[in-house]
Amino acid sequence: MLSKIYAWLSAEMGSKLLAKPPATSYAEIASELSEELRRAALPPALEEGVRIQLARALASIIEIRTRKIVAEIYQGREPRDLTAEEERLLGALRRVLEPTRTSGRYEIVVFLDWLPVISTSDFKQIGPFNKGDLAKIPVEDARELEARGKVRRFKLL
Repeated sequence: MLSKIYAWLSAEMGSKLLAKPPATSYAEIASELSEELRRAALPPALEEGVRIQLARALASIIEIRTRKIVAEIYQGREPRDLTAEEERLLGALRRVLEPTRTSGRYEIVVFLDWLPVISTSDFKQIGPFNKGDLAKIPVEDARELEARGKVRRFKLL
């Protein structure tokens, strides 16, 4: 597994795009590494040194990959070949980066059913709404409510 980690680090350093990870998650990689070290039965001092080197290599990989993911989002592209942890991080990074592009923008929506008072992303209380009501709400909220099946974004053809 050690050679896989260093090959992955080399691939990340040598490419502008995310390299395919050797496992589906960092947790899986950590488990495999711990199991390999347990089976190797190294002297404690040597095992600690190996663990420190592996932790440094993984920290470098995480830093490089996070920078690449941010660059992809910032350029409006969908990052690919993410680990499970990076998938979870992706949502938070989007919330941090995308509002800078959409803040202050509103969209008209039509409500598909009754909806109680809600707090918008621009910290306003709006509602309640009945089926068929139209409202001008922040783009982020319109996307979220549409994904949940609560509204349809109103578009003129």
